[in-house]
Amino acid sequence: MDAVYSQIQKHYDELSSTEQLAIDYLLDYQDIENLKLKIIEDALHISAPTIIRAIKKLNYRTFTEFKYALIATRQKEEQARPERSYENMLQTMASDFDRTLHMMDKEKLTAIAEAILNSRRIFCVGIGSSATVVNSFNHKLKNFGLWSNDYSEVFPIRDIPDVAKKEDCIVVFSLSGSEEQLIEVITACKVTGCKIITITSLSSNALANLSTIALMIHQSPQQRKKMRSRLMLSVASEIIFETVLLVSDQKEHELKSAGQLTE
Repeated sequence: MDAVYSQIQKHYDELSSTEQLAIDYLLDYQDIENLKLKIIEDALHISAPTIIRAIKKLNYRTFTEFKYALIATRQKEEQARPERSYENMLQTMASDFDRTLHMMDKEKLTAIAEAILNSRRIFCVGIGSSATVVNSFNHKLKNFGLWSNDYSEVFPIRDIPDVAKKEDCIVVFSLSGSEEQLIEVITACKVTGCKIITITSLSSNALANLSTIALMIHQSPQQRKKMRSRLMLSVASEIIFETVLLVSDQKEHELKSAGQLTE
């Protein structure tokens, strides 16, 4: 069930913007059993070979194989989604947690940890309900001895492009990846050459497309538009921080082994 999401996380950055649109369309299409290549072609104005190429980059041999993998995933989701209740809420959280863990690609996490450890300064950014995740993540980095600050208010965020340099790193937590203020700021920061890391939900969104590294989580659709859970963002932040600790320990061990670091 989780193989689809895991493969998308691992290879999503390898897709072109057009290929990402095709995969997003497949993920969002409701009547997946009756979906045909022609429908996607007409809706997105892209060719069948482009769609197939995207699917093959996710390590599925054919359109049909990928489609039925999605069908199997949705069937299991429906079985685990009875009427709205306390038990269902817990099941949804458990499912999101499980899928998010499976989407945590080791190479991408290591690259994020390396970027954080090698940066002169880390700017942790998030607005709205994501601010609590940002504050917690920033606190951990500070306690570890890194130069890090959190930015969750309009004016401090607006000023980041004026101070961020090539040697710095910006870590953005955004569930939708579509906040206009963040897009504007990150676009300006990208010009400076600083590394941009985005943690967002699985989709083709502006922030992910602007990022040096985009780490995606699984977030089940929610009826409410406001106060959506940031639990999976918190899960991802914890995994990133633990990876930072792991990579730092490995580097210290390598230096000791090479005789460059004393006890």
